[in-house]
Amino acid sequence: MNFFHTYYNTPMEDHRLKAFCLLAELKSFSKAAEAKFITQSAMSHLIKNLEEELGVKLVNRESKNISLTPAGRVFYQYAKRILGLYKEMENEVYNIATKVKGTLYIGATPTVAVYLLPQVLYEFLRRYPEVHVELSVDSTDKVIERLETGSIDLGVVEGKLKSRFLTTEEIAEDEIVVIASDDNPLARKEKVVPKELLSQPFIMPAKGSGLREFVEDFFRQLKLNPEKLRVCMTIDTPELIVQMVQAGRGIAFVSKWAAFRALREGSVRILPLNRKGLMRKFYLLTAEQEPSSPGVKRFREFLMEYRFFEPL
Repeated sequence: MNFFHTYYNTPMEDHRLKAFCLLAELKSFSKAAEAKFITQSAMSHLIKNLEEELGVKLVNRESKNISLTPAGRVFYQYAKRILGLYKEMENEVYNIATKVKGTLYIGATPTVAVYLLPQVLYEFLRRYPEVHVELSVDSTDKVIERLETGSIDLGVVEGKLKSRFLTTEEIAEDEIVVIASDDNPLARKEKVVPKELLSQPFIMPAKGSGLREFVEDFFRQLKLNPEKLRVCMTIDTPELIVQMVQAGRGIAFVSKWAAFRALREGSVRILPLNRKGLMRKFYLLTAEQEPSSPGVKRFREFLMEYRFFEPL
């Protein structure tokens, strides 16, 4: 049988090449078999099979210590080169498959994008400088929609999650507080009853946002109709909501992450509602249970292990 025909139609298995190289180097069937964790008869069969396939004798077996024939020496040189190429190929393929590079498409809600992701992305991109991030900022509903259609790789959101098809992982907690300017009469009270909020002008987040749903659910749980709120402004940017409260334009429910600078400066105050902390979660969303992209997989692992600072 023609060797080249055999090689290209039924590729030579590299374990036979390894076996031959061990035999050539150890000069003993028993030692080579032991190094390859097979029996001596199995080793003899592998070498005999090679010789039959090539139609040429590779090994002199006449003496106790085997030696290579001229053809065997040539075969050994090429076998070593082929095994070296196998290793190079494996390394190259592994590097391509595991290299953290390329574009990472992330969708995030405004609070997440402004207050959580900057610190995360700074450290992640410093560790993986070949990654390029494209960040889109939208409501929770829109982020979920974009994940489901495949236009982003992962999402980081808060609030109610309405998709049954996404993998959801909690990454941090978020406390929601009601803030007012420091000169608002309610800010000087030791306790504020939720009904008192109805008399105040409200600066509300945009409809469809996780925070808007959170606020409306809060009032429904108190048997208060959220439609009766005096909404004077609707703003989809957490920073601008806080600035409007600082200017005395109204009161607002905001993430403590969004309010912590203004609270530290003393320009706004948290209204002391007679209730336990209003908590919600931040979530990481992916369309795959186990991301196949190295970049998405590494970012997911990085985010899940990240320790966020606690706002005031």
